Amino acid sequence: MSRTSGPYDDPSIFAALAVSLCVIGLALPIPSSIPLLCLVAGALFSVWLDRNGRSGKIPGPLTAAFVAFLLACGLSIFFSEDRVRSLELSASWIPGILLFVVVGERFRNARDIRALFASYCLLALGLSIALLQARWSHGPNPHDWLLDLGVPILVVPNDCHLLALTTPFGLILFREKPLSALGVLGLLSMVFTGLAIVALGSRGAVLTLITCLVVAGTLLRPRLGLMLGLCLLTLVVLGDGMMGFPLSSKFTNVIDTRLSLWMMAWDMFLDEPLLGHGPYTYKTLYSAYLDSTEFPDWIRLDPWGGDVPWAHNLYLELLAERGIVGLLSFGALVWAALFYGFRSLRTLGVQGAGFATACLASLAGFLASGLFEASFLRIWAVVLLFCLMGVVGQLASWPPGANAGVDGGAGRRADGGAEAKAKDPKKSGRKSRPGDRSQSGGSGRVHGKKKKSRRRAASRKKRRS
Repeated sequence: MSRTSGPYDDPSIFAALAVSLCVIGLALPIPSSIPLLCLVAGALFSVWLDRNGRSGKIPGPLTAAFVAFLLACGLSIFFSEDRVRSLELSASWIPGILLFVVVGERFRNARDIRALFASYCLLALGLSIALLQARWSHGPNPHDWLLDLGVPILVVPNDCHLLALTTPFGLILFREKPLSALGVLGLLSMVFTGLAIVALGSRGAVLTLITCLVVAGTLLRPRLGLMLGLCLLTLVVLGDGMMGFPLSSKFTNVIDTRLSLWMMAWDMFLDEPLLGHGPYTYKTLYSAYLDSTEFPDWIRLDPWGGDVPWAHNLYLELLAERGIVGLLSFGALVWAALFYGFRSLRTLGVQGAGFATACLASLAGFLASGLFEASFLRIWAVVLLFCLMGVVGQLASWPPGANAGVDGGAGRRADGGAEAKAKDPKKSGRKSRPGDRSQSGGSGRVHGKKKKSRRRAASRKKRRS
């Protein structure tokens, strides 16, 4: 009698649950140590239950690029001009590093990756509804009420870039099973994310949203990418028009105040080109470089006043704070992720290729957002990027053509059922043949007995005749 499988037979479910709780918990107004403890506890429990020791294996080059990036950041911290600030703010990388390891090494199958995608979609849906409700209640200027929401990952309106970066996850969940609970969740998260971004009037988030969905659609089907791009542009223009075109008016400012921030970041890099001034020191050095940098007359300075914490360009931020070593190590990490992501897209089955598509599209949106907003100062940027790297590493450990991971998971059970039917003539519906070895006692002995019985019956008929 077969034993019913339970959660203890597949301990990776606890790792997936811990990761999901950590991703959602970091967005809640609770101490960040609580989600971190949940992640560590779930990962250790999964390791303890895993008696067979079967897990994913992150490819060596991706691991080496990840470690090299961390070492470059560590060197920059050691030589930082404000080491206390660099160390304090770098503590937010601990959840990201743990998520990379747990997702890449402890996940096993499609169910685990789907749980991670669903947690991001649920997070995006909840944040989008909260933003829309606040926009309706408190007015069109999010700077007046955003901090009152009490969401730690929403500090400035442009933090809604995170919502845009989750849309490829919702697209893949909806594509797999549109009428399932996860499919509906994916669709709702995409719709409400688009509404929230337009309501906040973030032009960068709009561009990131379009980038993510167009890249995802193009990787799935080129015509789908073109159709998604046209539909998104139409919906954004219509939604913006209903509010009086506040979003479109922002695109008319060709010469933006960000240029002054970028020029200061470039001067910082020229002064410390190798390892930079240290992570998160842009704010520390802002006043000094604001006075020393020579701006052209047509440059508009930042209108908000005070010391700006980041350069509003991820690549210039890396150069200014971590130097050329930090930028090159980050480029190596991204290159490794793109290489293994596209390899999984080509070699895995439909489901695995869908997961790779979501990761590649979200990573493309992240890189696009880095041109004008994304920063490692934001914990959501670190956590999302390292989660993407972990999923790419997990998918790279799957065998070619697989949809279910290193041990098969749910996909293996489904394939196993089909394989059992193929081996059992009664279940498969086909007639047994002399060459079949699936019959009990061996096909040779059974077939020999049948021949003898036929010969005896034939001899008895001859005697009677």
